[in-house]
Amino acid sequence: MAGSTYGRQSMVAGVLFLAGCVGLGDMSLDTVTAKWPRLRFRQRRSTENVAVQAGNDIPIVPVPPPPISGSPANGQRSPAGEPDPPAARPNQPTDAGRSPGSTTMQTYTARQLLQQAAERCAALDSYIVRLTRRESLKGKPGPEEIIAFSFRKEPFSVHFKWLGETAKGREVVYVKGRFDNKIHTKVAAGDSLLLPAGARLSLSPDNPLVRSASRHPITDAGVCRCVESLLALLDAQERGDLRQGTLTVLTPQQRPEYPQPVETLERLIPPGVEPELPRGGRRLMYFDPDWHLPMLVITYDDKGNEVEYYRYDRLITPVHLDDDDFNPDKLWSSASGGSYAPGSVTNQGGNTRRSPARR
Repeated sequence: MAGSTYGRQSMVAGVLFLAGCVGLGDMSLDTVTAKWPRLRFRQRRSTENVAVQAGNDIPIVPVPPPPISGSPANGQRSPAGEPDPPAARPNQPTDAGRSPGSTTMQTYTARQLLQQAAERCAALDSYIVRLTRRESLKGKPGPEEIIAFSFRKEPFSVHFKWLGETAKGREVVYVKGRFDNKIHTKVAAGDSLLLPAGARLSLSPDNPLVRSASRHPITDAGVCRCVESLLALLDAQERGDLRQGTLTVLTPQQRPEYPQPVETLERLIPPGVEPELPRGGRRLMYFDPDWHLPMLVITYDDKGNEVEYYRYDRLITPVHLDDDDFNPDKLWSSASGGSYAPGSVTNQGGNTRRSPARR
């Protein structure tokens, strides 16, 4: 019984510690702010500073993986430092990568794509975004999840709230260096045999129960985290160091998530580099044409099976998030049960204590 219970608890605490390269239902700004009243108040004061990405609904269906070897029409590889020849894209709207009246889409080098993304990330201090996620663990595919994700760069702060039917009501908060430096989870119905819905669980990010329940640590969460690691990988590749894998620019790829082909990077991952890919694999990073960020990331194992799907969309920024937006005591003041984790500073002996940062 104890082993089963801890397994469930680890699932709760570790469910969302997402790949940095690694999305909120089809929600308008009004719907988002209705879910966060404090955000709604701020937005009334500074609506003109908020950028909302429009688009169609994400089809909630499995997406088949592209072929391992690219076809000449839609998947040719080129060295990371050299762009493919421009490909004809008839009847596409004019954008920043195309001259007016032209039918040719601009293709960038890996360096250009990542540098453009890094410049965008440098100004992205806070945001709210929708995350659509599928993730396989220990060879078993997980369900598709729709999650509201709030992010603040300094101090590193994340708040996740499940919106779909899967784990509805679950929330996760983590602020680096605060609240005992633990991951705080509000449990959803069915997450644990012992903890009721709304109970709180606090575990360290390096707790074995947490690490065994997710492919990535919580410190890798965020749409910009992978840009830094990809730039480091590209630097190594250009020095001739291929131990961590290689990056290759593909011709713009057509995906059902986007109305037009999008710039794409492929990373080949050697065996042994990532624990969850012992035989290696490949990761495709699709760059959103409006934000110029890798907002769709799909990973395949050595047999071509999808093992990770992360889609960010409906990005809202800036949102001026403050300490209360990431304070579990403030967010869940009416949550029942308190924290059940040994040594938690959030609720010991039934008496709630404020974090030192909030005293």
